[in-house]
Amino acid sequence: MKLFAKTTLAIAGISLGSMAFAADPLANTTWQTYDEGKPKGVVKITESNGVLTGKLISTVSEKGQKHVGMTIISGLKADGNGKYSGGKITDPEKNKTYKLTANLNGSNLDLKGHLGPFSRSQTWKKK
Repeated sequence: MKLFAKTTLAIAGISLGSMAFAADPLANTTWQTYDEGKPKGVVKITESNGVLTGKLISTVSEKGQKHVGMTIISGLKADGNGKYSGGKITDPEKNKTYKLTANLNGSNLDLKGHLGPFSRSQTWKKK
């Protein structure tokens, strides 16, 4: 009986431990950004301690090259079922930051930036 209890506890501990370290589906993914239907840049999303961050790693315009390496998504956290909130997104060209919510829908990431009663949406595609 003692062996059964110890084995059960060990398996439960391993299962819980592996769940704690399960990566978010957005962690270490790369996304093609679009603005008004046109490709704009590429963002790499990483995760640290349950918080997602996105850096601009390339852009299609010469003007945008100065923004490569800039963190444009910060503080984004998973709510479950592919929904994210609590983050901020920065428009590098306008240097303005907005509240961010996002929804992961297969290979699409639907983002919505909020500033007061106004909002703007974009859909990014997984690379």
